[in-house]
Amino acid sequence: MEEPGKSPGGATWSPPECGPGFYRSLLQAGGCSKCPPHSGSRESGTRLCICEPGFYKTADDPDHMACTRPPSAPRNAISNVNETSVFLEWSVPMETGGRKDVRYNILCRRVLPEGRGLEECGANVRFLPQGVGVANTSVMVADLQSHTNYSFLLDAVNGVSPLANEHARQYVSLNVTTNQAGRLD
Repeated sequence: MEEPGKSPGGATWSPPECGPGFYRSLLQAGGCSKCPPHSGSRESGTRLCICEPGFYKTADDPDHMACTRPPSAPRNAISNVNETSVFLEWSVPMETGGRKDVRYNILCRRVLPEGRGLEECGANVRFLPQGVGVANTSVMVADLQSHTNYSFLLDAVNGVSPLANEHARQYVSLNVTTNQAGRLD
């Protein structure tokens, strides 16, 4: 009986090299596979495909998974002010980047008097359930100052967002003014 990987004469057999646009992973014993969407190989004998510009893979993504990109900005963002709390709600991005791991981050900034700019909200402001890595499409922001203008930046991220350039991230902005009743700082 012949040993696998050996030809009848006893020489070691190796599979033919994969051509451009195909790859054979280290775990793959059989033939070549076509590069997944948004990736390619330009040379023969490639063990993995390279993502096209603007597309990425995480270290945990399998070789056969398509290259993906960060999501677009959340859509239809609205706010509802209730004294010194704001309920923010939005719709999923038009483009999720080809991934299912979309999360949302909310940046709270207080508008300084006389148009002197913006400053990040202090630690006394509470986000319910949280302000970073939110899985659902709404959040409550509580313990804001009364009679104050706030600007909220909302962005969507996914597993490959950290691999993309910072300027590739898309935000949606909401500006609100809190009502009376509440603490004055």
